Amino acid sequence: MPLFVAFLLYFALLLLLAVISAAETAIHSARDVEAQLLAAGEGAVARRLRAITANPFAQLHHTLLLSAALNLALAALGLWIVTGPLLAMGWNVWLTSSVIFLATVLLGDMAPKFFAARNPSVVLLGSLRLLHPLRNVIDPLASLVDRTTDALLQKFVTRHIKTRMPVTRDEFETLVEMRQEQGLLDSDDSAMIHEALDIEELTVRDCMIPRVDLALMSSEDSPQKTTTILEKSVGRFVIVYGETPDSVEGVLDTNAWKLANRPDWRTLLRTPAFVPETMPVLEALEHHLQRDEQPVLIADEYGGLEGMITRREIADWLLYEAAPWHGETSEIRDLGGGRFLLDGGTRLDHIKQELGVSFDLDLDVVGIDTIGGLVFNQLGHVPKPGERISIDAADIKVRRIVRARIQEVELRLKLKNSDDSAAA
Repeated sequence: MPLFVAFLLYFALLLLLAVISAAETAIHSARDVEAQLLAAGEGAVARRLRAITANPFAQLHHTLLLSAALNLALAALGLWIVTGPLLAMGWNVWLTSSVIFLATVLLGDMAPKFFAARNPSVVLLGSLRLLHPLRNVIDPLASLVDRTTDALLQKFVTRHIKTRMPVTRDEFETLVEMRQEQGLLDSDDSAMIHEALDIEELTVRDCMIPRVDLALMSSEDSPQKTTTILEKSVGRFVIVYGETPDSVEGVLDTNAWKLANRPDWRTLLRTPAFVPETMPVLEALEHHLQRDEQPVLIADEYGGLEGMITRREIADWLLYEAAPWHGETSEIRDLGGGRFLLDGGTRLDHIKQELGVSFDLDLDVVGIDTIGGLVFNQLGHVPKPGERISIDAADIKVRRIVRARIQEVELRLKLKNSDDSAAA
């Protein structure tokens, strides 16, 4: 190979190494290119940028693999140049190898990384256009390297070394707090992660549709009445019972009934699973709620029907806790002047979190966890619209009752130290 061609090839490989080194540094700053993502729109470049920001480690794996291959090729070619043509021309081996090494480190590693640290978005956009055509070669090679590495680890690494202790919840929460302090997670992301962790403490009772909101149908009803109930059911599932609502015979899927051209409902009746109200949500998901069309009925301690739960209710609960919607249909609506409109099913811990209202009552003893349950417990009877109760921090007025259930209440905060302020 002529010396000129060898130097030209070396320079081309060095230029490619510079691009790879710059891309490697830019990928570490992928979270800082949101403005460029918005400016890029929805084109191919934008899609590739979003793929990098979504999973930067996969892209980093490719760049490290290319960098290793290029360094090996440059080392072999440089050794041939130094010990071949340059040595034959009388050049000093140690001097020429030192110069080539320093030039390679400076131009192929240090300078590109410095530029990428200053302009990560520019480097990402440029490297995408240059390196994307190489993915047809890089992806199969990276996959082969991964499989080979895994095979070698399984062959030569002992089991006690491969075993990793699981991360405890406290350790994970500490890690999240550290990432938030370092600026790698914002407060919203941290709150969402903590809400996801709290699912371990949820029971099916926390997410269920209560019995008063279920569509119930007696198996002894006339065909006209059962058809009307199935047609007008707001929810997807209707509970069919025998002598009493606690004597459940099965569950009907109204969607399946309508799609089957409204046959005799008995042909579509399914026997559901019953679970206790204290069952953890994760256990219910694992053993009873593998499919969307599979509801589970919840029984109280006496075997009576307490409510129903599906995967949708669990998803709605988690989504609301992670990203609550404060629009017109939210559980808590601010009416102004310290007045709030609340759904009867609003949880007391949610009210305390949002409004700072503390309920200094022994509610755990009687199992009360909603504002509607609190009003029932304090009044001792099914209230009428307009009835009121008073607690230390607020006055509560019943606004709407539906089928003996408190549907809506108005909460008015009491002004603290109002007497002292008036006296002053």
